[in-house]
Amino acid sequence: MRLTFLLFFIILFGFAVSLPFPTEAATLSIAPSTVEIGGGEKGAIDLKIDSEGVGMNAAQAVVRFPTDALEVTSVDKIGSAFSFWLEEPTFSNTEGVISFIGGTPYGVSGSSIQVLKIEFRAKGSGSGTLSLSDAAISASDGSGTNILSKTVDAAFSIIVKNEISPFLTPSLPPPAQIVRAPVPTGKLPVKPVVAVPLYPLESQWYNLISPFTVKWEAPADVIGISTMLNTQLNYIPFQKSEGLFENKTYPALSDGVQYLHARFQNDLGWGPTAHYRLAVDTAPPLGFEITMVEGEATDHPAPTLQFKTADALSGLKEYQMRIGDGDLIKIPASEFNGTFHLPLQAPGTRRITVKAVDQADNGIEDSVILEIIPIASPTITFVTKELFSDEEKGLTVKGASLSNTDTLLRLYRKEALVAEGAARPDDNGNWEFTFDKPLSNGRYKIIAQSRNARGAVSLAIESVEVRVKSKPIIQIGFLQLGKGGAAFVLLLLLVAGFAGGILFYKKRQEKLALRVRLAEGEVAKIFKLIMQDAEQLSKASQTATSADDEYASARLRENIHKMEAYLQKGLEKIKR
Repeated sequence: MRLTFLLFFIILFGFAVSLPFPTEAATLSIAPSTVEIGGGEKGAIDLKIDSEGVGMNAAQAVVRFPTDALEVTSVDKIGSAFSFWLEEPTFSNTEGVISFIGGTPYGVSGSSIQVLKIEFRAKGSGSGTLSLSDAAISASDGSGTNILSKTVDAAFSIIVKNEISPFLTPSLPPPAQIVRAPVPTGKLPVKPVVAVPLYPLESQWYNLISPFTVKWEAPADVIGISTMLNTQLNYIPFQKSEGLFENKTYPALSDGVQYLHARFQNDLGWGPTAHYRLAVDTAPPLGFEITMVEGEATDHPAPTLQFKTADALSGLKEYQMRIGDGDLIKIPASEFNGTFHLPLQAPGTRRITVKAVDQADNGIEDSVILEIIPIASPTITFVTKELFSDEEKGLTVKGASLSNTDTLLRLYRKEALVAEGAARPDDNGNWEFTFDKPLSNGRYKIIAQSRNARGAVSLAIESVEVRVKSKPIIQIGFLQLGKGGAAFVLLLLLVAGFAGGILFYKKRQEKLALRVRLAEGEVAKIFKLIMQDAEQLSKASQTATSADDEYASARLRENIHKMEAYLQKGLEKIKR
């Protein structure tokens, strides 16, 4: 329910911008995450947001604490990134809860965004947990997307009074001491070479606040070291050794510039001091508003924006601008005078977001909705609807538009741009253009758009479909056949003729096979008669009279002649 109210509040008042953001990115944490407090004493913790570079504009949470060990003495909004509160920060020492819902009219980003400072008093002894629940962080994405990815609780312990500082501080491990026999060098020790992994570059500003470790390498002759952390650039630590160690952990820094000083001691005395700069800035730049010189609705294609801000601590590094879903535009702050001319914009509505980023990469942003009003569109009054690809005649389009404008013409085949050009209207507003580029067969369309001298454009219009085909070489009535069509018809005729020939041949073969079968039957009968005559002739040759021989021979000759005549006639039929 609380989250619903928060999102409704943010959306209702329009405190959002349109940069795309991941659905989860931010962390809400209690700092420090491990603390100690003396019994009966007070101490303070901070609620911090790490937005992971994502713009956020609202948050809510409930901090829970054990009432038998701690009680809240105050909740401080000073230094908070939130400037309005849907639910003012409140606390109950009876229920052990602190709750709030806060927001800002700007999108804020950073690694250590301050939300609240909470002061506790320790009531007894023991340990416990400060926990976060019912938490949400709203992205400045126009819809109040919850980008909270995790929460970080804090563990606390209450110890005997006066054993430690009465302020709530991290429990830091003491330096690990080195025990060794020194190797004298006969000269004073060298200056320490200091390294700070959390803040690796002295010249850079950081927006990280956390306990940090300082490291150095102690040469073999060193027997002690003295350090100091303060705001003095050239401070020299006391000539009093803290022991021999090569790293030391310090509590989280506050905003501003501080210096870590360190010097070595050997058997001859103290060497020179190393000074390491630590610069922290967790506050975003000052809020600002974008002003549209031509108004938020204009027909000017390149309107002018005015905006400017400053950063009190680390200084402003750059402005980051995004127009709609376009690429990020970076503007160095040192080169910016407060006025920015947008590149040419197409007609339509888009959100413009500007983020001011300081040297520590904290950001604050504002946005406006820009509407580019289109000029009047041209009209297309004529277009060559049908064109032959093998003719030199080009594709012509005619139309009308406002005077003192150019008509931009683009020719497409499906989604591919084939050719483009521009036509200038005459005194009557009429224009004509011919695409003389040879076109292959297919279907085309023309897109037309007006553009004036300032670069303002109209909405695009589309022509009727244009068909390009081969010139017909065969025409029968309304039927036109080009090269492709004629080739197809010829191929069809060839196929039909070939199929008819195969069918004719098949029928002839079937008829021939029938005649051959009939001839075979007749030949078989005649051969049977001849065989009978041959047998008669053989028997007659065995008788004593010659009459039987002559009769058999004559019968045989007659049948052979019949066979010859039949075969000749049968072959003539088969040939037909």
